[in-house]
Amino acid sequence: MVLAPLIADNDAALAAYNAFQMEMVAFIGQVHLANNPPPPQNNHNTTYAIAAGGALLAVGAVAVAPALALVVLNVIGFSSAGPVAGSLAAAIHSAFYGGAVTSGSLFALCQSAAMGGIAVGAAQVAAGITAVGA
Repeated sequence: MVLAPLIADNDAALAAYNAFQMEMVAFIGQVHLANNPPPPQNNHNTTYAIAAGGALLAVGAVAVAPALALVVLNVIGFSSAGPVAGSLAAAIHSAFYGGAVTSGSLFALCQSAAMGGIAVGAAQVAAGITAVGA
């Protein structure tokens, strides 16, 4: 290059020339990346994290559900000693069942669960709801 000896003799011009070269290299690299983006990577870590989170959520739900169900039963009026007087459970007991609660009914399952006698499964609750609807 004809200007190279002149630029080499002037420190300010040499610094500007070197800075310009570095800027051009960076710019060309950016243009190259913009025109040729890297291929997308299959990030398996995200998939594993989602699967682990789902499993943890399921285990947590299984662990918390019985305690939460007991709290709901207590709020409705099912207690370990029987239906609480003046509660929703007592109103349901007198309105639908009178003095005779049938074994396996939804009311019996709820009362048994509140007393700690059974672990209420989905099939038992479905059977109790079906019996109430019939």
